[in-house]
Amino acid sequence: MRQLRVGEDVLAADGSRLGTVERLVVDEGAHTVTDLVVRGRVIPLRELKDAGPDGLATDLDEHDLERFPTHDKAALDAPGDHWEPPEGYQLHNFLAVAGALLGSAPFVPPVHADLTPGDAAHEITAGSPVWAGDRKIGHVSELVTDETGHTRQLVMTREGLRGEQVLVPVEKVIEVVGPNVQVDLNETEIDLLEPFEPGA
Repeated sequence: MRQLRVGEDVLAADGSRLGTVERLVVDEGAHTVTDLVVRGRVIPLRELKDAGPDGLATDLDEHDLERFPTHDKAALDAPGDHWEPPEGYQLHNFLAVAGALLGSAPFVPPVHADLTPGDAAHEITAGSPVWAGDRKIGHVSELVTDETGHTRQLVMTREGLRGEQVLVPVEKVIEVVGPNVQVDLNETEIDLLEPFEPGA
């Protein structure tokens, strides 16, 4: 396990300095660090590896960084009132995975990670909340796969009383933070999503 330090360098694919670690994103329920905020962008931990005294390394470049959501657009919350920062850290160094705050018991967020997490920590499953920007638009009901087993579409149950089921192309998924699915859809595109017809 490696300690993640706010302010340490994050290196781009060519070895240049891409930015620094600004915040740690923590899933309280799983007691794990899931992402880091670098230059305002939420970068999944799986994109990073230990570069020793140089900080953290990634295969991303400047252009790749722009693909990731900004921390104010991702499905994240401020730390809970019951969080207590570890020694050497401040509460503003952390963000919480949306919906993962558990209650009032004192919680000290973790600051260590093995930097080789499996994809299960960022997996789309039935029940995963779906977000467009900072608005929850529904939750995943099921996954539509092709003959090779690759996911092609998400069946999403819309928020609201009607609970209409619609299809979201997997190409519109831009990030998975913990269980939360972030999609690149504007209001019009959300309204025009194709209805899901079971058995069709």
